[in-house]
Amino acid sequence: MLNFFQANNKQRYYQKIIKEDNKYLYNFNSKFANQEAKLLKMYGPCNEFNKKIKLIIISDTHNSLNKEEFKNFLNNHQDYDLCILLGDHHANDIEIILELIDKQKLYGLLGNHDNDYLTEYNINNLNGKVINLNNVTLLGMQGSFRYKPSDFPSFSQKESILFLNDKPKVDILLTHDNRFDSAMQYNPAHQGLFGITYYIYKNNVPIHIHGHVHNNYQKTLNNGTKEISVFMYQYLEL
Repeated sequence: MLNFFQANNKQRYYQKIIKEDNKYLYNFNSKFANQEAKLLKMYGPCNEFNKKIKLIIISDTHNSLNKEEFKNFLNNHQDYDLCILLGDHHANDIEIILELIDKQKLYGLLGNHDNDYLTEYNINNLNGKVINLNNVTLLGMQGSFRYKPSDFPSFSQKESILFLNDKPKVDILLTHDNRFDSAMQYNPAHQGLFGITYYIYKNNVPIHIHGHVHNNYQKTLNNGTKEISVFMYQYLEL
């Protein structure tokens, strides 16, 4: 009987969060603020991550990737399993990356300032796809919150929830945008996507890696998920 009520509560919560009010379409919607404690109560702590993978993550280079500095970085991190581009890259950045990175290990996502460099340079597109390496599963999501009318890779809050809702559980979620940030009331462009928050908690994801906010940091969410923000490039041994 308890499981029945828990399932009903989760379904009611889902129906509430996918109701979209058009007046918030390009703005901050307080409905999604301060929801993580509630999500933790519904879905519990994240799964343990007891596997191993070595990643090079590149994000938000915006035509500022220095070839010699990046080459020196790679000389110190030659043993990697995958290189993931999280988006917002210029053609000059991509050409440097393709010269120095093993293309067979390269996957990418589009950011909110990108043309489709993935198709142009024939790079593996991770958006909406799950890959499995070393028994580690990874899922990607492109774009950001749609903070203005535009055709850049983007989502409304509802669209972000629907996009990730049918995706399987994975060990690592990689996105261009951040999860929803309740502190960004006056900065809608960087409020993040609630679909990311909901997916992380619903699926007990142990690791989330993102770009977009131009700030390198690591933090632990309420449910234990490790959130890693990457600006420019990092080597991650997980």
